[in-house]
Amino acid sequence: MPVLRALGPRLGDGALAGRKVAVVVHLEAKTACLVLALREAGAEVVAAGSNPLSTQDAVCAALADEGVEVHARHGAPPDEFTADLLAVAEAGAELVIDDGAELTRRLAEHRPELYARLQGVSEETTTGVARLRALEAEGRLPFPAVAANDARCKHLFDNPYGTGESALTAILALTNVLAAGRTFCIVGYGFVGTGLARAVDGLGGRVTVVEIDPVRALTAHLDGFRVAPLAEALPDADVVVTATGLTQVVTGDAFALLKDGAILANAGHHDREIDVPALAAAADEAHEARPGVRTYRLGGRSLHVLVEGALVNIAGLDGNPIEVMDLSFSVQALSIHRLAAGGVPPGVGAFPAELDDLIARTKLRTLGVELDSATPVQEAFRSSWTA
Repeated sequence: MPVLRALGPRLGDGALAGRKVAVVVHLEAKTACLVLALREAGAEVVAAGSNPLSTQDAVCAALADEGVEVHARHGAPPDEFTADLLAVAEAGAELVIDDGAELTRRLAEHRPELYARLQGVSEETTTGVARLRALEAEGRLPFPAVAANDARCKHLFDNPYGTGESALTAILALTNVLAAGRTFCIVGYGFVGTGLARAVDGLGGRVTVVEIDPVRALTAHLDGFRVAPLAEALPDADVVVTATGLTQVVTGDAFALLKDGAILANAGHHDREIDVPALAAAADEAHEARPGVRTYRLGGRSLHVLVEGALVNIAGLDGNPIEVMDLSFSVQALSIHRLAAGGVPPGVGAFPAELDDLIARTKLRTLGVELDSATPVQEAFRSSWTA
């Protein structure tokens, strides 16, 4: 992570010294780099995973060996997962790097006294930013929150290039099927869905997009993809991928529309985009066909669900490539540094454009890529309304 390393002197200016920072992100090797970078900057870091199915026990053990307090284990049931998150808060966290607002929302619900003591949150995902805005709309966000997901160096790279590509990689690796010639139904055409559709198209797959947003649907159409309602898109789909950040996207009625052998995967934050419990209740039988692939039999048809409907790229493989997470975690590190320095007003705020530029310029330097610059005439033209 050359960008995160290059930011070390800036992060180590003293703003984070002695501050208690909770990192609640998918606990795998790249997240460990962020945890250790914050600790090197002087922070006292406590960590938990944002999804038990993506937590890697070896990484938890390695962080613990480094002296980091960790509350997580792979496959923890819901009650234990919530207890782990609350244990992180009870360790005295002042600042939080969150994913899906999983810790933030639980504090608001279960530990209001600890929630009121938070001094800032930096949020990693589209889902989490939406939850923070909902809290703010209800007048329940008394501290500053940085929408790190909305930073250009996060959502323009992490979501389409990182999740889009790695979700498809995970689907193909878990199933050992060929993308070329298959029909993919991609539900949701945000930045993740856009990247996923591009990756499928690049491998020769056919794409149908399902959207509820008219602008995104029009974008998908102009990008060359078929756009249809879910009920029309499912019958000929070989692979269905949800990427909405919502819940109850593919539910009981939808399963009856799927062909024999259809594969279902989720690339959104929530494990609930595909209603796996409803599918299990309706199935005549179910079995583990391959590691990470559970097959449900319904009236002579087989439907294959990947990693229990969890986020397929991180629960099924190792998540986004490190080149992308270098950018995302640089955003998170600078966000939490800014919150630690103080002076940020309460409410959901944007990641500063100048810090986005700093990250991008640093990344370009590590790649050996040089920028051009505007001429004096161009600068004068840009700053004048009469030119």
